Parts: sequence; C-alpha cells; structure tokens
Amino acid sequence: MDDFRPAVLASLTTLGANTLDLLRRNDLLHSLARKQLMLEATTGLNPSPELIQKALVNHCQKAQIKDEAALKVWLDERCLSRDELLLQLSMPLKLAELALNSFGIQAEARFLQRKESLDQVTYSLLRVKDSGMAHELYLQLEAGEASFENLATDHSEGPEKRSSGKIGPGSLMRAHPKLRYQLRTATPGVVLEPILIDQWWVVSRLDERHEASFNDPMRQRMASEMLDDWLRIETKELVKSLSSMENSPAVP
Repeated sequence: MDDFRPAVLASLTTLGANTLDLLRRNDLLHSLARKQLMLEATTGLNPSPELIQKALVNHCQKAQIKDEAALKVWLDERCLSRDELLLQLSMPLKLAELALNSFGIQAEARFLQRKESLDQVTYSLLRVKDSGMAHELYLQLEAGEASFENLATDHSEGPEKRSSGKIGPGSLMRAHPKLRYQLRTATPGVVLEPILIDQWWVVSRLDERHEASFNDPMRQRMASEMLDDWLRIETKELVKSLSSMENSPAVP
C-alpha cells in the first residue's frame, strides 16, 4: 500500500488547531481521519454505473424511499445532494476493489490462519450441576429414550434451556476450550459423555459441521479484513500526528 498519510495530514491540518481540538474533544477526529484516508486511498477507483445504481436502489429499499420525489425529500432533510449520496454509496464498492487490489494475493494465507474460526458448527448442549443427573440424561440420550431438545428444555440449567439446547450455527472458537476440544473431532449425531466445565456437568452432541471454503466471496472477505486492519493502524498514526501537531505552533 502507498503512504497516503502525508496527503491526508495536509488536508486535515488546514482545518486549524481550534477545529481539530473541537473534533478531538467530541470524539470525531478519529472518524474524520479514517474517512479522509479512505477517500485518499480510493482516489482513481470508479465503480461501474450499474453497481452504483444497484447500491442506490438497495439504499432506497432499506430507507423505504418509494420514488424520486421521496428521495428528494430524504436528501433535503439531510442537506445532501444526490451526487453526495452517490459518493457515499460508492465508497463500499471502492473499498472492496481497493481491498482486492492491495491484499487479494494474501487473502488465502489469511484464510488458512483463520479457518478454524470461520468453520461453522451447530451443536446441542445441556448442563446441570449434579453429576448423577448428567450421566442419567446422557444414558437416556444414548439409548434413544428421549430427545436432546426435550431433555434440555426440561432439565438444563443454562441459557440453552430457552433454545431447546440448540447452539449455532457459529464458530467453535466461542465455546469453552474444553467443549471446543471435545466437539472439534466429534462425529455428528453422537452424544458425548458428560464433562466437567467449571461447576457444570455438560452433555453435548455435534449436529452439523460446515467447513469454510476459499472461494471468491471468501477472498473478498479476507482482503477486506486486511484492509480494515490497515485502515485502523494508519488512522491511529494519523490521529497521533494530528494531536502532536495540534500542540505545535506550526498549526495555524
């Protein structure tokens, strides 16, 4: 990535020390610096008119804007011109293109690093504090004498009681390390023996495992994550520079 900081610093310092201080005290300086950095980094990127029109249509649907007259009222209420709105709507498209241009070649490596957290699982879980109760429920499940849903609803003492024991789909990284270790290699549909986690005896069953795959949408997602990391670091450095310049006589 090119170094866009000097250009952004030059544009922001023209605001003057008083304005910069006002933005900082109202917690707006970071947001403005990030947006200016995004503008500078995406200069020269031009999404197709078709993509921008599609973004406008989606925006109008979400905002329940039914026609051009309603759009004009919406714009007037926000003191925005149509071109300014289109510029806002084009920014996500430009950032997606910038991400692929800058980090697309590194996207697969990031995917491999993050794969465990990207894989999705659905599992069933119930927890009780009594060891004997946990083992009794486990034996009922293993023998097929009762459903996990009914036993979780009737006996579980955790929040999963409200969802009939169903957890997910989601990443296993959110689960307790002991449970994660048990479910990582579990066979779907097999009820697992109770394990002690903190003060709870936990009975679980892996229901479904959905392996993340590296395709075009995943490439975009990984590249966009790396761009976001870059923006966060660069914005932090920008704000540091602005804050030091703010206290210097060099800022008018």
